[in-house]
Formats: sequence, structure tokens, C-alpha cells
Amino acid sequence: MNALTRTQKLFLIVLAVIDVTVIAVMGSVVLASSRAPVQIAPTQTAPVLPSATLPATWTPTPTTTPIATLPSRATNTPPPSPTAYPTHTAIPSTITPTLTIAPTAPPPPPPLPVRLENPDFDNLLPNRIPGWTWDAYVNYRSGDVADPQNSYAEPYFEAADDAERQIQGSTLKVETVRWLKFRTWVHQTVTVNAGSQVQFQIQAKAFSSLDSLIVKAGIDPAGSGNCFNAVWGPEQRINQDSGTVQLTSPFVTALPYIDPNRPAVEKPPGDVDTGEPGNEEEARAPEVQLGRVTVCFFAEPSYPHVNNAAFFDAAQITVRPPR
Repeated sequence: MNALTRTQKLFLIVLAVIDVTVIAVMGSVVLASSRAPVQIAPTQTAPVLPSATLPATWTPTPTTTPIATLPSRATNTPPPSPTAYPTHTAIPSTITPTLTIAPTAPPPPPPLPVRLENPDFDNLLPNRIPGWTWDAYVNYRSGDVADPQNSYAEPYFEAADDAERQIQGSTLKVETVRWLKFRTWVHQTVTVNAGSQVQFQIQAKAFSSLDSLIVKAGIDPAGSGNCFNAVWGPEQRINQDSGTVQLTSPFVTALPYIDPNRPAVEKPPGDVDTGEPGNEEEARAPEVQLGRVTVCFFAEPSYPHVNNAAFFDAAQITVRPPR
């Protein structure tokens, strides 16, 4: 530096001043240029945002969306009229309730009448009633000293010969000697399925020269062959003024019948059903078990007199199958 002349030093100083000036100017230009876009940018965004052209371009697009096939798709939704086909499935559903009603019809079947042997009392002979058996309480025989209130003579059975006393054609007539009473049971035993509900009915008339006769109907669920264990319906006192009455026994459940003459079958020791092959007979379902019932009707005069007679006809048994 000491080697430079005064003139050279001045020249260098001038160049330095010029450089500084140029740099300052350029710096100001750069600053100015950097500030200018910042001011212009907000001015340009302000007109662009309020421009109505942009929403105007969106208005055609919503018009295109309604024009789109969306409404046609809405028309396509009705064609799925396959919903009509489910209505056809609803028709069989209405049929199925009718099928459920059909099974309900059989369960309440009307009572099943079972025909008795000679229920109309045809072909009657003196003290002979085809198909029927009679029993009587007798403590008086011909020649004994009679006690009108306590003596019971043997009853006499025959066909009613008076049309006014007949019920439905041939009619059974029961009477005894004058001034004495009779007490008699007429019965018949029939076979039914064990567990059946059984009822007995019979029609009756009476004639008494003094008072009335006692009549009733009953049934023995064990089929004992007599009326000692019968279950009786309501007792009625009737005479010629009563007309024809219906005698009815209660419903009873038929008991299984065990033949007393049939020996019991015993299995040998160790004969037990193990469920293994070879025990097919023990595995078989049991057969329907049979039972017996004895139907009965009863007659007795209330008081001894000249003429007491009872008349019976149109016997009927009603059987309801086991439940």
C-alpha cells in the first residue's frame, strides 16, 4: 500500500465507492422486486375470488347431474317388480294356515258310537234277552210268607205287548207278581281299547198302579261281568206320566283287561334287554292293550202294588278313543 501513489490510492477509493453504490442500488432493486409481487398478489387474488364466472361454470354441472342417468336408475328400481313374486309366495303362506286348520279338525272327532249286541231288544223270549244277562235280588219264593215292603220276587222279562208302552218297536218289559217288588240289573260286557272314555245310554218308560219305579244306567270300567262295581248315572223315578226318558251313565275310563285264566309269562333270570343285536323282540313297540266295560241298567218299584212294570229300548254305547 505504501508503494501506491497518491493518484492510485484515489482511484482505488473511487472504485470502491462506485462498487458500494452499485451494490446498494442492486440491493434496493432486489428489495423492490421482492416487495412488488407481494403487493400484486393480493390485488390479483381479490378480483379472482369475486369472479362470478367460476360459480357460473358450476351451474351447468348441476344441470348435467340431473340429466345424468340417476332418474333413469330410479325408473329401474320399479322394474325390480320381482317384489311381485314375493306376493306369490304370500299366497302359499295363506294356504299353510289352512293346512294347520285341517289337523285341528280331526282332534275333536264326535263321540264314536259302538254297536252293542241286540241294542233294540229283538227276538225276546220269556226270561231270555239275546245278547244280555240279568241278575236280581230275590228273597221271596212261591209259598213263602210275603212282606210287601221287604220281599223281592224274581222278575219276569218279556216283550211289551202294549203299543202304548213300546218305545221303538220291540221293547223289553220287566215286572213281577202282584203286591211285591223286584230289584234287577240287566248288563252286557263289551271289549274296547284300554284307556277309552266310555258312556252308556238307554231309553226307558214305566207304569205303576200306585206310585213310580226307580230306573238308572251305569257302567263298570273293569268289565267285571256284573253291575256290583258299576258307576251309576242319576237315578230317576218315573211312571206312565213321565213318557220316554233317557238314562245316561257317566263317562268312565276303560281299564286294561287281564285274563285270570291266562298264566303269567315270566322271563328267565338274566334275560334283560341290553339294546344289543338279538333283542329285537324286546325292542318292539307294545301292542294296543284291550279293556272291557260292562254296561248296566237297573229297575225297582218304589212301592209294591197290583202292577209295576219298567220298559227299556234303544241301548247305545259311546266310546271316545284314548288320548
